Amino acid sequence: MGMVGRVSFGANIGVTVCLALLVVHLGGASGFTIGNICNPLLSARGPWINGQATFYDDHGRGGACGYGSLGSQLFGGRYAAGSPRVYLGGLACGMCFEVKCVRSTACKAGSVRVTITDLCPPRAPNSRWCGGGKLHLDMGRQAFPVIANPRAGAVPIQFRSIPCAPYKVLKLHLRGSRFWLEVTALAIPGSGRILKMEVAAAGGKWVAMKRAFGAAWAVTGQPMRTPISVKISIFELPSYNYCTRRPSGAADHKLLGSVSLN
Repeated sequence: MGMVGRVSFGANIGVTVCLALLVVHLGGASGFTIGNICNPLLSARGPWINGQATFYDDHGRGGACGYGSLGSQLFGGRYAAGSPRVYLGGLACGMCFEVKCVRSTACKAGSVRVTITDLCPPRAPNSRWCGGGKLHLDMGRQAFPVIANPRAGAVPIQFRSIPCAPYKVLKLHLRGSRFWLEVTALAIPGSGRILKMEVAAAGGKWVAMKRAFGAAWAVTGQPMRTPISVKISIFELPSYNYCTRRPSGAADHKLLGSVSLN
């Protein structure tokens, strides 16, 4: 069951949040498609895809996903900014990719797992790498040297979506007031993909939150009575034949793990 934590929204406003984390096993191909196009980047464990990688330092800012300094604390330097084709308007925030260097004298053996925390914008000085629909990862300064000599600057890679680290504690960053609540979740287990968030005020019905930006979800409207419950549905498929309709795995809505509110 979801555990209970307490967070503060300003000087005199306290909100108790009860959290339930659900795993959703989709029965159709919709989890992997945009329109009618198969998108293996959205799978829990995908095929190897060709791309390019560079590296940068976000200096603890956390990037477009909105993780802030919490992202640096949790992921260290093993993060990446995805080109728009990878970032998918924030849908990829929190997802994990295994990356390896290929076809370059700068390559090192092995691979590294990175978490998407940022967008590589398709404009100068990044347009060469991240514009034009390219599949590109701008990797953290601690991640890139694992797979390649950083003096190379840029290398061809292969990468694939994989389950994230076996996090034991889900971390939430909350902001808001009585009329507005914004929730950003970090350390999502499994695929790292959040399908939806819902909130319910004391005695009220579940209300769907909307993605505000990146990994942040928000709800606005009438004042909510405390305690407020938050329900997060994540995407998980232990085994999947890409873009078919026959996934395997456990039953829907399996409650997971413990949570802490930071």
